[in-house]
Amino acid sequence: MKILKDYTKNLHHHVASIVERYIAEKTIEFCSEYMEKAKLVGISEYRYDERMGGKGSRGLYVITPSLEELHQVHLYILNNSNELLPYMLRHEALVKESNLKMTKNRVLKEHNKTFLNWFKDIIFGNHNASEMLRKLAYGPIRNVITWQGYDINKYSFYTKSQDNKSTMQNNGVSLWFKCKWVDNNIGV
Repeated sequence: MKILKDYTKNLHHHVASIVERYIAEKTIEFCSEYMEKAKLVGISEYRYDERMGGKGSRGLYVITPSLEELHQVHLYILNNSNELLPYMLRHEALVKESNLKMTKNRVLKEHNKTFLNWFKDIIFGNHNASEMLRKLAYGPIRNVITWQGYDINKYSFYTKSQDNKSTMQNNGVSLWFKCKWVDNNIGV
């Protein structure tokens, strides 16, 4: 009641004053909620508004990288996963123990060369391993989807060959490689 009494502006017609102010407040609330959902009239929408999360826009191609490239990408993803750090350290220690006279550089090369197979054996032999670890051990599928143009964060990026066809240059990304895993729920 205190809030409604504060709406009183005209003391001679206080009930009408309260009703008038209450209706005005509810009308403003409705209009503000409606305006949030309404599209602007006369102002064109920015064409990238719905592409904040990234979307391929030109030249869809499916390529099959070489096994060496696939191996490098897979190893890169595993090296940058926090969940795999204990496995990485354990394998590196095993490589060091097997050849004590190896230099650090040689240990790293041997680790990179043998880690993927060792990791697969460990994960598929462990029935308690998480589903995420199993998917990471399995690795990416062979076919990779590429685009000549990609829209992300309200900007368009093109490959150099696609950008050469345009009068305005925007090829700020030199290489972008997306791995699509078997499950389709994990992407990097």
